[in-house]
Amino acid sequence: MSVQSDNPLLLMCRTVSLLAVVLLLSGCQSSDPYAPFERPAQDLGKSQSQSWENVRDRTEINALDAEVNWQGPLLRDILQLGPWPAASEGQKTALDSAWRGFTAFEGTRLAVEGIDSVLQKTGTISRATEEITAALSRFQQHFPAAPTPDIDMGYTGYNFSVYPTPELLLVGCEFFIGSEHPAVKNLPPHIYPGYMQERMVPEHLVTDALRGWLLVQFQQEHYPSNGQLAQELLYWGKVLFIAKCIAPDVSPWDLMDWTPQEWQWAQNHEMQVWVELRKEEFLYTTKRMDIQRWVADAPFTKAGAVPQDSPDRLGWYMGLRWVEDFMIRHPEMSLSQLMEKDDVLPFLQSYRPKG
Repeated sequence: MSVQSDNPLLLMCRTVSLLAVVLLLSGCQSSDPYAPFERPAQDLGKSQSQSWENVRDRTEINALDAEVNWQGPLLRDILQLGPWPAASEGQKTALDSAWRGFTAFEGTRLAVEGIDSVLQKTGTISRATEEITAALSRFQQHFPAAPTPDIDMGYTGYNFSVYPTPELLLVGCEFFIGSEHPAVKNLPPHIYPGYMQERMVPEHLVTDALRGWLLVQFQQEHYPSNGQLAQELLYWGKVLFIAKCIAPDVSPWDLMDWTPQEWQWAQNHEMQVWVELRKEEFLYTTKRMDIQRWVADAPFTKAGAVPQDSPDRLGWYMGLRWVEDFMIRHPEMSLSQLMEKDDVLPFLQSYRPKG
């Protein structure tokens, strides 16, 4: 279900767009690159989100009769149980059988119980939904023409931690129930190795959801699919910077899916990483394998001479640092203008590595 024009969130954001510009200009002298863009959460009116209680109940009903806004994508794209809508009675029967088999699977039961005990009963899901909704409200103030997705907290069979579309932000809650939960411990290690399981913690739910939605939101117009490493890192840096601006209370290490110790490592070794990144024209390579070494999930950043005690995806961190220093030196620039600025050179010229 797409958000209609009478949605209270959209109407609210249109009325505050001028105020957002005034606030932006009044904060231009701050040395904190995030300060001019942080907005108080607004009164969102009627929530567009679905509660986990409602989502959980859907696993106990006939999939073919459920009228929910993500039923089609859930069955077709996420679980890959079959086509939706089914074209024949035979397809309907097969799809219903597959759905019932999925909901009866022991792994499904364990994960759903984990979501209930770890996230639902502790209030984590309700707080996360409020934080995501407030962040998307702030996003709308900076990008008033952008769509506002409905928010759903669900279970995806460990297929998607975040399933973002312009109309829907579906969070796979099973990815955030903790690395020690039996459902996570039972995951096949060749698909979800230990370092990935260690990140499946409640603290990463909000940041993963926002980061995933922003990446898709900007992908079509701004992602350099055949670009250089520097362009890839700049794209990640801009997305992370915007995520931090619209969710100012999140920690920088959660934004990166790191621990506080990994964040501290990156800060302590930033100059070393920058020197390594500049070697042998790494910044200008277009080889996907070389680019992936700086941005892909791994036990550490497997690039050049970066030490093995490093966190992975140091390219994300470097891109964020470029954008932070650039925005300090250009406080007049709005977030929408930042997203349109694709030339890497001005960011590199503004960058001052720590250490």
